Amino acid sequence: MVNSKFMTNYNIMNSSRKALVREGIKVKVHGYVRPADQFHKLAHWEKIVNKMLALQTKGMSVRGGKITIDPAQPVASQEWLRLLDHYFGNLLEVETVQFGMGEKNVLDFIEDFINHRFWALRRHYEDYFPDIDALKFGFLFSRGDIEPYVEIDDEFTQQFYGSTDNIKTVKHFTDPRGMKNIERAIGEGDDFDISTFTIAASPFFKGKSNVILTLKANVKAAFRSDIKSLALDNGNRALNLHRLDYPGDETNICSSLDLCDGELKTSLWNEIIATPLEILDAQSADEAVITEVGKFQQAVRARHAGMKKRLIGLGGVANSTPYTTKPSMKRSKSAPAGFGGS
Repeated sequence: MVNSKFMTNYNIMNSSRKALVREGIKVKVHGYVRPADQFHKLAHWEKIVNKMLALQTKGMSVRGGKITIDPAQPVASQEWLRLLDHYFGNLLEVETVQFGMGEKNVLDFIEDFINHRFWALRRHYEDYFPDIDALKFGFLFSRGDIEPYVEIDDEFTQQFYGSTDNIKTVKHFTDPRGMKNIERAIGEGDDFDISTFTIAASPFFKGKSNVILTLKANVKAAFRSDIKSLALDNGNRALNLHRLDYPGDETNICSSLDLCDGELKTSLWNEIIATPLEILDAQSADEAVITEVGKFQQAVRARHAGMKKRLIGLGGVANSTPYTTKPSMKRSKSAPAGFGGS
């Protein structure tokens, strides 16, 4: 019988990381900055996963939410702990502390990742990218789960747009503090990417983001709808792979920057990842959103008569009792306040 030691607390494994937990969480504009060193190319991940599979055959494990090693095999045990710490330490220490995620959740993810999830990555996502092997992938906590991300770096931009010089006017939701941070970063030449947009059909979900900036920016990537991007500590952002699809036949990635300025099928806003170069304007977010939604509503009104005619005006059957009145193709008035539902 293998003489195993069960370690139910990851902090026992490497207590030296404790002091780094809070230091590793930085705020640049809004939100937490995640470590870019957790992102690797698929070939690198495959090498690591194969090492861990080999160590599993020697009794090393994270099954049952416990880290299992064998003191009788000190070299294998030390390597198992080293791999867990280097490639999943951020999840085990920083993200569990910051987001209230249980250690068992991370260990269960690691087990599934080694044995199943990694092996599905290429099959599921290679068709979305011109060259998936040149991109870097990581795994971060988002909205209650550990989800796959790809880093939006220069390689990503070059693959889709053929250049890393893509100047465009964009907009960004923030607050006065965030605006000062962006202004300071631009002045100091501190390049970092932010989430921006060019069209919106709904108000932004963060109530404190009461300022909207118009920016001259260098676009890294453009998406038809929001991608739940996260900031990395090297200045880049990361794309949630679960947001690669989009209603209809197109993917969420805009292969041309101008393609993202069209219809919003998700009724939210598009997401443009960009490096801010200059603040062109600042205004109240409420006023800006009203303007954007107003433009969207105007476009809907302009198409309304034609759409309504296609629905009820092309039947070809003459009106008869009790339907003796020809239906109007005009848009109905909005419901009075209090009658629109909650």
